Amino acid sequence: MKIDGSRLRSWATQLLETWGYDPDDAAYLAETLVDANLRGVDSHGVIRLAAYRARIDAGLVRPRAEPIVERSGAVVRIDANGAPGQLAARLAVDELDGLVATHGIASAAVRGSTHFGTAGFYARDLARRGRIAIVVSNSEPCVVPFGGREALLGTNPLAFAAPASGDPISLDMATSTSAMGKVLVAQAKSTAIPADWGVDAAGVPTTDPAAVTALLPAAGPKGYGLAFLVEVLGGVLTGAAVAGDIGNMYNDFSKPQDVGHWMLAVDVARFLPLDDFVARMDGLAALAHAVPTAPGFDRVLVPGEPEEATRRARLAGGIELPDATASELAALGTDAGVAFPGGAA
Repeated sequence: MKIDGSRLRSWATQLLETWGYDPDDAAYLAETLVDANLRGVDSHGVIRLAAYRARIDAGLVRPRAEPIVERSGAVVRIDANGAPGQLAARLAVDELDGLVATHGIASAAVRGSTHFGTAGFYARDLARRGRIAIVVSNSEPCVVPFGGREALLGTNPLAFAAPASGDPISLDMATSTSAMGKVLVAQAKSTAIPADWGVDAAGVPTTDPAAVTALLPAAGPKGYGLAFLVEVLGGVLTGAAVAGDIGNMYNDFSKPQDVGHWMLAVDVARFLPLDDFVARMDGLAALAHAVPTAPGFDRVLVPGEPEEATRRARLAGGIELPDATASELAALGTDAGVAFPGGAA
């Protein structure tokens, strides 16, 4: 089925309000999820709502919780304090924007958090404010280390964004070959996955999404090294849980997840006038676009362009949801008294 993005966002906002969220917070949460669907990152979109509900029911996430903020010069430390990851991350972005205006460069560390959607959502927000941004987050173990057969680290995303004349140039990547959410989407669609996404219980690569017990690091030792870096910044430095101490989002309801996020923001204008920087960024993008293409490719793109193209297409044609996901959302809506709209875009 397909659904119009604005209809999906409106419904998700209403649903989240019935769960106890303030209307503005509900709208923000819904925006982060539907933005992921629009950009083709369905693994981080509305498919996550059922897990969010389960953690509220278990008392591990409190919709009206207030994060705790500690400031020290150009550094801000935030304890999510039971609030969902998106709201703790929104606070970190706003705090960084103010600190960067004063100090030129600032960093935020978030602990006690949960899944916060896509890291790129916050990096692009800062880029639209004239900042260069780096955002990382650790997550529950589901990726084998290079040479290992059991999970050690999470998909540990790394995002970067910088201002340009149009959409920010942005990178948003898992340090694993695939996000676990993509495996869940494949399970929902009952489709095979590439053999380099994950391994089964014996540590053997598999194309069956239902058999996956852990994911593989991207580019072998390189992806593993990047994931380790993210764990240091997002987990060790922030004071959040590390590796196996992080609560599993889907099946561990005995404790809070205690995920950690780390962000860095740079005021472009402290280095170059913003207009000059944007012109230079546009020039760099033009150089990439001018590179002759290899067989099978129409054009060389810069980071973020594939997702922007998907966003435009889905804004026009709707977001396709697997039947299993649509049924799950419909059940959530029924329970909350907010009928899932469904239907064609």
